[in-house]
Amino acid sequence: MTHSPTGEQLKKIGFAFSVIGKKDYNLYDFFFESPHFELTIVDTNEKLKMKNISHSTFYQAAEISDDTKIVFRIKLQQEPAKEKELTKDQKLMVNAVNEIVLSRVRFKALEEILEEKGLIKGDELFDKIEKVTKRDFETLKKEILDGKEEMNM
Repeated sequence: MTHSPTGEQLKKIGFAFSVIGKKDYNLYDFFFESPHFELTIVDTNEKLKMKNISHSTFYQAAEISDDTKIVFRIKLQQEPAKEKELTKDQKLMVNAVNEIVLSRVRFKALEEILEEKGLIKGDELFDKIEKVTKRDFETLKKEILDGKEEMNM
């Protein structure tokens, strides 16, 4: 199974075992109620954090007694590794992308309001953007890259 956010291959394990009697049934039933386990693969000494995705029991009796055979079926799935903390540069990039998207959303909303109110028509807005871009783009870019305050134009 592949964890989609990280692409990590997650392991699953299913197994069954049986016990005899109410005492062992209660012990194992309580144990497998836990939602999380650490599983060690003995051959490789690999330790996996697992979550309990299902556990069921089966027995052929009206009720469990001291000689009832109970079969447990357990399914565990590896939990994905915690996503790594972003570096300062990665956080900066995420914030920059979010800001760009938000700016485009705001621009689109403003454009739609101006058109709905009949204040602009056709390519009027884009013609003005092209004119201001030619006039101010390099100055604004330099201000952003150099961290200077906006200059009066």
